[in-house]
Parts: sequence; C-alpha cells; structure tokens
Amino acid sequence: MEKKSKLTILVPAYNVAKILKRCLKSADWADEILVVDSFSQDGTVAIAREMGARVIRHEYIYSAKQKNWAIPQAKNKWILLLDSDEVITASLREEIVKLLASKDLDNYDGFGIPRPHYFLGRFLRWGGRYPLYNIRLFKKSCRYEDRDVHAHIILPKNKVKNLTGDILHYSDPTLSHFFEKFNRYTTYQANYMMKFAERKNKIEWKKFFTYYIYTKSVIKDYWYFLPLTPVLRFIYMYLFRFGFLDGRHGFLIAVLYSFQDYVSKTKYLELRGRKPAFRFLMQNFVKSLVARNGRQPKIIDRLEIIGNEKIR
Repeated sequence: MEKKSKLTILVPAYNVAKILKRCLKSADWADEILVVDSFSQDGTVAIAREMGARVIRHEYIYSAKQKNWAIPQAKNKWILLLDSDEVITASLREEIVKLLASKDLDNYDGFGIPRPHYFLGRFLRWGGRYPLYNIRLFKKSCRYEDRDVHAHIILPKNKVKNLTGDILHYSDPTLSHFFEKFNRYTTYQANYMMKFAERKNKIEWKKFFTYYIYTKSVIKDYWYFLPLTPVLRFIYMYLFRFGFLDGRHGFLIAVLYSFQDYVSKTKYLELRGRKPAFRFLMQNFVKSLVARNGRQPKIIDRLEIIGNEKIR
C-alpha cells in the first residue's frame, strides 16, 4: 500500500471569531491546520488555537499576497486552501483521504473542487454560481496569480483533476454582509485595473484556447475594460446561465454583481482622474443640446461641478 501523503489545511482569517469554529471543525482530520491571521481584533486567534490550529500572523495587503506568503510556511507537501466562511463536506473529506493514499497522487499538481454559493439563506445552483471549480488542493510549490482580487492557481490542464465533493461557501448570508465586502472588493478590482492598464500584457493564445482556467483569467483581466459590462454581466448570469431558475435569489445576485462591475469600473476611472462613465455621458448629452439650441441650460453648470468633484 502506498504511503499516505500528509496534508496542511490553510485558513486565512481576520476578525472571524463568529464563524471560525464551523470552518475548523470541518478541517480537524488534517495533519496540520495552519491559520494565517491578519492581526484580528476579536477572538479569532484564541479560537484557532483552541481548535488545535497553528497560528501565524502577517499584515494583509490583498488575498493573493497573503496566501502566497503563507503557503511556504506549511509543514506538508499538499495544501488545501479553505476560507474562513467555508466548510468541507463529509464526501469531500473522504475523497481527499483516499486521494492522499493513492498511487497516482503525484501525477497531478492540483485538484479542482466545486463550491456551491450560499446567498441569503440558500445555495445557488444556477447563474454560473455552481459548481465554480477552483484549484484548492495543490502542491506546496504552487502559487496564486498576482491579482488584487479573485486570484487563482493556474496549472497546465494535464496537471489538474476535478474532484466531486463540495466545499460549502457561506459567502453572503445577509445583504449587510454582502455590502460589507462590496466596497473592499470593488476597490481591490479598481486597483488591479490600474496595474493592468499600466503594464505590458501578452496573451498566450495556444494556452488561451486549450486551458479554461487560463482563459478565465485573461477574460477577467480585460472584462472590466469592455463597454456595457454591467449589462453583459446581468444577461450572462440571469439568462445565458439560467439564473432565473434560482427565483428571486437568482435575479438579485445578477443585479448585485452587475452593480459591482459598474462600481469597480467607476472607481478605476476616478483613480485615472477621469469622470465616471455615466456623468461623462450626461455632460456630453447636455452639451449636444446646447450646440443644437444655441443656448446653455442651467443644468449644465451643475453637471460640470458634479463631474469635477473628487472622492472624499
């Protein structure tokens, strides 16, 4: 029988004392639980140690940097990345335990794991929210792509295998929780857009057409620069990916994600010192009326003031 490979479950955490026990309880079968804490102010660290985890602390800049710093600190060759709002199902645990003892484990560098998205009291199944495969089980040598938000591990297709067991993602239990993350995530996205716009970017076309994870990564890079992305996002999620089958939940998440795209792009435009898209269009519309009528409506003065206001 093959010798069982050892596993570290890595959990990034910050002020998650209320939900951390649920997460760590589902991970208590691992050889090591490693919690990387971003200097929490609540009882996160105490709970992690109480649950048998090893705790390391590091200043948080953004998710990918935090994870890439923490990965080399793990004691074992294989790592399962688990966010603090996630839970490992019994079926996934059994699948991974068998995998760690299998003879062909080292034929792969990473394993994709499906995650149902919990939104306002239910798990979504449509709208592109499931299965949402991400490489979460991987070799210690792997690293996340350097993105400010929504970074993934990218590996060659022949080095990745998808598993069937789920990680339950309790992402958005309430609207308040959703909007707590909303401002932070849109700021991260705007910052990444600035970085992307300022550097030289080259697409590996062969890889683009043969490996879907790389394809998704490239699409994410360019998506926010396209016109009408909020509208396209809604159409994609609600119609093309059958989000309407999730009822009002499917409609609401499509609207919120579309709005998130709009705010991300607007923050980027403001970082660039340009007027947000809607204000810019409205000003041009009013100016066109002026040119046609030969007189200046009073509203144009107000629009010029609004358009030149800076974010406080």
